[in-house]
Amino acid sequence: PNPKPPVRIFLGTEASQFRPERVLVWSIERVRDPSRVYEIHIMKELAGFDRSRWTTGFTNYRFAIPFFAGGGRAIYNDEDQIYLTDPGELFDLDMGEKGFLAISDTESSVMLIDCDRMSAIWTLDAVRTGRKKVLLAQAVEAGMLGALDPHWNARDGEYVAGRSHLLHYTTLHTQPWRPFPERFVYRDNPLGHLWHDLERAADEAQFS
Repeated sequence: PNPKPPVRIFLGTEASQFRPERVLVWSIERVRDPSRVYEIHIMKELAGFDRSRWTTGFTNYRFAIPFFAGGGRAIYNDEDQIYLTDPGELFDLDMGEKGFLAISDTESSVMLIDCDRMSAIWTLDAVRTGRKKVLLAQAVEAGMLGALDPHWNARDGEYVAGRSHLLHYTTLHTQPWRPFPERFVYRDNPLGHLWHDLERAADEAQFS
């Protein structure tokens, strides 16, 4: 067994997004270190949160991770992503004195979080009723943000084959699983085959 601490991943998702949620978890299974423990915590339809002003059904859950985790490190992921390399490499990055790593001060869809440092800023009470932009800005203003290699959150056209660690399907009308046909006219995604290949492999493995 690997002596390193478990890789803890908190996944923000909602009931309508079961397909990408399953493919993301399968992508981790494909690239993870088989000798190490990985914990994947699904954050979906949690009680006690005012979701009336959220863009998604899971918008603020990411900021409650310091409370849920109870200390230590944790990774946050949106459900519309796939891992291409071991998330353990992200989990083990040097954070210096920072409270969280992200690719920019406005992008929180992939974060490595020091839960002990962030627990005083992202309190559960603030997260339950606060606004996403405010919660993120407060952490940035407190000097908690550290830079994350953009290849850990390659969004659509930012993907580089053989270099990107994680692919993030951010463009709603080209998401390969086409979750909202009543709202969008979908177009093919040039990188959609990577997602569909993973889903087919998960089906063949009878993974659930």
